[in-house]
Amino acid sequence: MSTDEDQGGAGRREVAYRLFAAEFDDADFSYSESDEERAPNYVVTPTGARVNRVFLVGVLTEVETVSEDYLRARVVDPSGPFVVYAGQYQPEALAFLESVDPPTFVAVTGKARTYQPDDSDQVYTSVRPESISEVDAATRDRWVVQTAEQTIDRVARAAEGKHADLTGDDLRAALVDHGVDEGVAAGIPIALERYGTTGDYLAAVRDLATDAARVVAGQRDEVEPLTVRPGQGSDDRLAGLVERPIEHSADDEGAETVAEEPVETDRPDEGADDQRAGTAEATTGQQPSGSDAPSIDDESAGETNESVGDVADEEPSGADSTDETVEASPGETVEASPDETVSPGETTEPSPDEIDATSDEPTDESASDRETAATDPSATAETESTDDDLGEFDPEFELDESEREEIESEYGTEFQSGTEVDEPGAADIDTPDPEAVDAESTTAADAEPSSDAEPSEGEAARSADSTDEDDATDVDLEDAVMDVMDDLDDGDGAARTAVVDAVVDRTGGDPDAVEDAIQDALMGGRCYEPDDGLLKPI
Repeated sequence: MSTDEDQGGAGRREVAYRLFAAEFDDADFSYSESDEERAPNYVVTPTGARVNRVFLVGVLTEVETVSEDYLRARVVDPSGPFVVYAGQYQPEALAFLESVDPPTFVAVTGKARTYQPDDSDQVYTSVRPESISEVDAATRDRWVVQTAEQTIDRVARAAEGKHADLTGDDLRAALVDHGVDEGVAAGIPIALERYGTTGDYLAAVRDLATDAARVVAGQRDEVEPLTVRPGQGSDDRLAGLVERPIEHSADDEGAETVAEEPVETDRPDEGADDQRAGTAEATTGQQPSGSDAPSIDDESAGETNESVGDVADEEPSGADSTDETVEASPGETVEASPDETVSPGETTEPSPDEIDATSDEPTDESASDRETAATDPSATAETESTDDDLGEFDPEFELDESEREEIESEYGTEFQSGTEVDEPGAADIDTPDPEAVDAESTTAADAEPSSDAEPSEGEAARSADSTDEDDATDVDLEDAVMDVMDDLDDGDGAARTAVVDAVVDRTGGDPDAVEDAIQDALMGGRCYEPDDGLLKPI
């Protein structure tokens, strides 16, 4: 979900996770990513949820006084109880708990916390409430179903991460590339290392989530408690939990191949010369002499270009449109037409020298240069000089004495600078009358078709539709939904249909897309449904 992608960072509001009490109770590890005063503190659960804020719905079963200004409450979901502490720094939640009569359904949004007494190894989890409100049974049931969906999805991602046999930052990057949300991708490597989460535990959490949904559907009376600890059991059931295996070995081999190939070439300086002449060296399914590395497909080549010095970032923008000379064998060049493209199986392998030459030398060639290179191999060899001395120039620009005299006699090259050019008319050339020039330019302008002709009605309509679509695309519909929800909320919530209509009016978005954005906001813990047809921001 897109709402999880922006997790983290001091001063930014974190996403409120949905998770069952049984899994939250198994968590015993919390950390902060920096020493900043307002840096968020995260509780990491055994399935990889990295929780700063939590959104829960359940039955408030009891409230007890811990101290003069401190209350402890228990909120029970189908898997077990959450413990909620409210004190003087949570005045609204404290006032609600002081006045409420249990049992009742409540929705709680708050900060996830862990606590370990000095004289014990036991770690306790709790929630410090930001807001508490009374809800109905239907809201609790919807929360259970949505929490079950998120838990099952997270279990699958954790199983795929464990099955990939990667750790730390490598696993985190692989999960992000795999399409996993940033928060979960950051939490799974920590959970696997901290808890040693086994396949049996992941399967047990999946079964618990499924049973909770069955309770709502009336297919079960209760949820069986978790009997497996995070590090207990084996990984025999792990393969059955994997939905989309993480493929990483092929990409890694491709990265090594691209890094090594430029080194194992027979002519290390040839690449730089080809770049100066505006050419690119392409391999056609064969590796350089002495290389045992396998060929690379388009995906691995695209993902590993960074290993050879970020060629795409350093090449001039005109490099893609230049005519390329494909190398056939040492000492031989073949002219490629502008329409030729490298086949999907081919990869371009520039050497480090080529990269330096590309950043310093232009790649555009004149038509005469290309013709010379195509018809006269000796001329090509001469222009591909490896000498970088500024005092030497290409031989094709050197003139012998007879040619120089012929050019001087025919075209006249006696003057030395622009200041020595005679005034117009001094060379017996007729200068046109200014009025005649104006008349000719006016006639030419009238004869030319107007490039500013008004577009037809169909073109104007298509242009308007395109503009509307671009505007709707540029707007983050989920943020727009939350803004409208805040505006329309009168205390009991905002009507769902009114939110959809208002967002469509503001953004011009499609109603179905707005409905999807509302669903993402619900799943992301940014809002909930206090009643049918109503939405309330968290």
